[in-house]
Amino acid sequence: MSKLIIVDTALADVDALIASAAEYLARRLGGTPPLDPAALPADAAAALAAIDAWAGTGAANWRAELTRFFEAHAPVHLVPDPELNAVLRRAAKADAHLAVASALPATPLDLELQQLGCARAFKAACAGDGSLDDALTMAQAALGGHDTPIARTRAEVLAALGG
Repeated sequence: MSKLIIVDTALADVDALIASAAEYLARRLGGTPPLDPAALPADAAAALAAIDAWAGTGAANWRAELTRFFEAHAPVHLVPDPELNAVLRRAAKADAHLAVASALPATPLDLELQQLGCARAFKAACAGDGSLDDALTMAQAALGGHDTPIARTRAEVLAALGG
């Protein structure tokens, strides 16, 4: 039985999706001080952490708004990858234990995986709610080992799963 943790950025351009979501949040939530999407880090995990720090208690509903954004915009931003999905399905059928780790909150991660068409391939979907490190720790625990390999790019997923 093989094990692999896949960071969701290997499945889709999550950084660009979070950048679009930040623009939506800035329009929806405004705030004082206003959220400046251009000033956010390009990395999704760092951007989510910065949004959380910006939101504080004044925009505590930002996660709900992020979920609304994913519900409305996931079909436009997230396009399934037939080749990658076929590799994931074959690995799951061969009893590979796969987990996905993401800095996203749980509901947007579920929406991402459903839109990409690969949700059923994973034994565990671990959402870090702004922390990729936390998600990776949860994924390692879910698969039962701290030495589980991690694939961070599409090429690494294909190489690890023989795609």
